[in-house]
Amino acid sequence: MDLLLDIASAVLLLTGGFLVFVGGVGVMRMPEFFTRMHAASVTDTGGAALILAGLMLQGGLTLVPLKLAAIFLFLFLTSPTASYALANAALLSGVATACRNQTGKQLPEDRMDPPSAPNSENSLAAEAPAPKTVARKSAKKAAPKRPTKKAAKKPAKKSAKKAARKKS
Repeated sequence: MDLLLDIASAVLLLTGGFLVFVGGVGVMRMPEFFTRMHAASVTDTGGAALILAGLMLQGGLTLVPLKLAAIFLFLFLTSPTASYALANAALLSGVATACRNQTGKQLPEDRMDPPSAPNSENSLAAEAPAPKTVARKSAKKAAPKRPTKKAAKKPAKKSAKKAARKKS
């Protein structure tokens, strides 16, 4: 029976360790913020849960598995919530997604990470509109509106009339 628990524990620990490793590699290799967040959240929840389950099997009939179960419950409830909150805040603040723009066309790979300087040539905000969000709508209300074609012509006509009056 002890051999069976040791084998099950080893399988859980190795699988959890593999998930943590793959999640770490994913965080380093993924092209943009949201895919990195996905890799980190899988590592937090899946990898940690499997490792804790393997450690619970190793703990035997003591207080240790109960404490590990409490840690598991805490991680299971807080990690996905924190990942969701972080990704949602990034989306609402205007972090561009690299997968597709609103036209549905794939963005080039060299444009995956937004540049650090907001006014540089590679700025995603200049070419692809951000997704429609609450923050985007409130920013539109605060931004000055562009004059329509008719409104743009009116000041030119008025200034031309004033110039003609001054000449007379």
